[in-house]
Amino acid sequence: MPIKLKTPPAVEPLTLADAKTYLRVTDANDDALITALIAAVRRQCEEYTGRALITQAWTLWLDKFPRNETPQGAQDGYFEAPVYQFNMTRRSIEIPRPPLQSISFLQTYDVADIATVFPSVDYLVDTASEPGRIALNFSRMWPLVLRWYNAVQVEFVAGYGDAPASVPEGLKQGMLFLLKTLFAGKSKAFESDEPHSLAGLNDKSLPAIVK
Repeated sequence: MPIKLKTPPAVEPLTLADAKTYLRVTDANDDALITALIAAVRRQCEEYTGRALITQAWTLWLDKFPRNETPQGAQDGYFEAPVYQFNMTRRSIEIPRPPLQSISFLQTYDVADIATVFPSVDYLVDTASEPGRIALNFSRMWPLVLRWYNAVQVEFVAGYGDAPASVPEGLKQGMLFLLKTLFAGKSKAFESDEPHSLAGLNDKSLPAIVK
């Protein structure tokens, strides 16, 4: 399930001013370093949580539409039931990198590599669930004859919002503490009430308090 970033976030969830206040840095000597570290801890937060923080656009590729793990039809005997109960193809697609904001388009590629946009009136965009979903509307079906690889393309927009204030505070506090551990080689990161083993936290994948 390849997923590629199409449009990165326009701003970072931590401002330079907030980061410098947290680090108790008052001069501008390390502004470039702190700015780079902010981007690094944001990417690490997104990878660890599997989420998108500030609004960003992604492209999701699927070889085929998701299928149910087991058939829903009866194993023996005869009875009446809706046709969709015997279709092993799932009627929804989970979209990674929550929270989902919107679906830009869903298109499929046939065996001749011709792209066809799937009509948006045929599916529901579920932004309330996490992860978000694209769900087929009643009586609609996914296209059947598709190429073998990367046959389904979904472009979507995800994130909490366009501004740092939209990102949950818990995520920002974790990023700030991780920022401080990365900055701990600078003497200004150490205070009298902090253990000088702070830099040693860099030996771990992620400090427990950050997680």
